[in-house]
Formats: sequence, C-alpha cells, structure tokens
Amino acid sequence: MNSNLVPAPPACALDHILGSAVTLNWDSLATQSKPAKVRVEYQTGSDGAVDFLKIWACGREYWSLVCDYSPHAGWSDGPRFSNGYHSRSLGRLLQAIIMNQDMFRYDATGNTHVTVEIGVPTADEITSATQRVQEAFPKPHKA
Repeated sequence: MNSNLVPAPPACALDHILGSAVTLNWDSLATQSKPAKVRVEYQTGSDGAVDFLKIWACGREYWSLVCDYSPHAGWSDGPRFSNGYHSRSLGRLLQAIIMNQDMFRYDATGNTHVTVEIGVPTADEITSATQRVQEAFPKPHKA
C-alpha cells in the first residue's frame, strides 16, 4: 500500500450543494406566494467549518427567514424553520450536508460570511441539482 497517496479533493463546492438543496425543495418554500429568489447565508469559523446557516426567501419586496441552523453539537437538532415555512426534506438534506461538510470543497477561507442567491429554478437546473445531490449522497444498493 502506498502511504504517499493523497485523497482526491472534494468534487462539489459547498455553495453548489447548498444551492441544489434549495432548488430541489423550491416548491416547499412557497407560503403565501412563490419566492422569486432564495438566499443562503453561512458563516465559517476559524477552522473553516460552518458555524451557522440561514435561508431567506424573497417573494415580492421583502426577505423572510425560512430557516436557520447552528450545527454545534449538543444544542442543535437540525434546521429551525420560521415564518410558516417547513420542509422535512430540506431540513434532512441541510442536516446531511452540514454533518458531512468535509465532503465538499470550500471556496472561502475560515471566518468568512458567504451569500449564495438562487432564482426560480429551470428544468435544467433541477436536473443538475438532482444529479449533484445523488452523487454526494448515493442511495444504498439493496442486497
């Protein structure tokens, strides 16, 4: 066995997988009206890991908090939804991403605030998001 092997860098950027999570759950982000844009914000700590994450939706003229997530062990049981929003599948996917964030490439350094905006997804964007999530979290094969 060669001990000089270096593991391959993660293929997918954290921003892209978070955007894919939103894209695949777009319809669940509709409360009174369909959002025109969704914003994902996250802050990394000095170690580069996500300290907190917030998702905002903009329907007409104002931004409304969808959920926030502080993944600190011991006091978080996943994303907390607000303002009438709730999506079990989005919550589970966000939790899987944050719990396995070392699988994804960071395009930011430690102690950085990152904002990603997602518009109404097209069919091609939904297909790409589906593929990205399936590659990151393949379903186990039945024996």
